[in-house]
Amino acid sequence: FINLIERITYQKWHINITIVIQDSFKLQTITLIDSGAQMNCIQEWLIPTKFFKKTKQRLSTANGENLSFKFKITDVHICNDDICIKQTFILVKDLDIGIILTFYVNKNSKIKRRTPRLVINYKPLNIVLQWI
Repeated sequence: FINLIERITYQKWHINITIVIQDSFKLQTITLIDSGAQMNCIQEWLIPTKFFKKTKQRLSTANGENLSFKFKITDVHICNDDICIKQTFILVKDLDIGIILTFYVNKNSKIKRRTPRLVINYKPLNIVLQWI
């Protein structure tokens, strides 16, 4: 089992994207895709507050500290050229980089146990990797 853990590596890519929220707000930026991230994150100050929704979700950082956030945004489309992927983001005040993307999928067995699991959904990931 320990040998398996040693083989796991996380990948990171920087890409140009456009974030579209409810067809009324667009943001063109460079973002980090991090296969080791738990959730899509974005700096609070990048998004107008009218799109914020309160949330009680909890996450922790890689070193085990609690990640502080109170809001999320839904109905967000991440676009590059004519390809768009619908995602949800948490809004974070103290993020080192403006935007972090991951591909996060809840498995039914994990939902029942209330423990989310990071799973790479390769179909949208392959589309995104074509941008790079």
